[in-house]
Amino acid sequence: MTIIRHYGFLSLLLAIGVCIAPVKGQIAGEEPLPTDTSIIFTPVRPLMEEIASNAVATQSAGFDLLFSGSGWGAGFFYTRAVAENLTGFANLVITPRRNSDEVENVWYQGFIPIVANKINRLFMFPVSAGLQYRLFADVLQETFRPYVSVGVTAAPILQTPYLKDGYYYEFFESFGHGTWHMRMGGVIGVGSVFGQPGKGSVIGVNVRYYTIPYGEPGLESMAGLPITNFGALFLTLSVGSAW
Repeated sequence: MTIIRHYGFLSLLLAIGVCIAPVKGQIAGEEPLPTDTSIIFTPVRPLMEEIASNAVATQSAGFDLLFSGSGWGAGFFYTRAVAENLTGFANLVITPRRNSDEVENVWYQGFIPIVANKINRLFMFPVSAGLQYRLFADVLQETFRPYVSVGVTAAPILQTPYLKDGYYYEFFESFGHGTWHMRMGGVIGVGSVFGQPGKGSVIGVNVRYYTIPYGEPGLESMAGLPITNFGALFLTLSVGSAW
């Protein structure tokens, strides 16, 4: 019984000491205690952006600049990955068409230079869709991605008068007297895309050949030289964006 009383008395003294012991608080103006910096949390957004920037692009679109024996042309393209090393493409091209050199060598009414024997201006607007297959994917670096392509083409052809019944049609004036023709054909090509395969800018070159049979009697740009196949070989530079 005595031991229990002593134990209770000691417990009471200990409790009182804890209650009256001074508690030190932070004094105004005093520097705070150093924090524990062993664990640092960083935002995940930069990491997510880095992963996104390194992701392989699956689509691209942009502009085509073309050159052929008929002169310069321009167009638009769109591509989309459909399987490993296989990409679908679609493009629209606007280009003049002729089958001989056309040089302004005579004067109309004494002051307008024109091409002798030229009777029509011809333009074609081939719209193509097809597939391109990447070559040597396991051998070459990602910054050089050659491919072959094949597709089908619908080709509206616009015929506008140049010199008819002794009257010379100015360039823009002639469009008001134009005639449309529709033909089907195909396109094959070989080229390469350059740069990283991730999202961003894309640049490429290719050589493509269109075959667009017109049939007899054809259309004449120069009198006596009808065009029965509007196909042509084009060297193309492509510039655009991938995402």
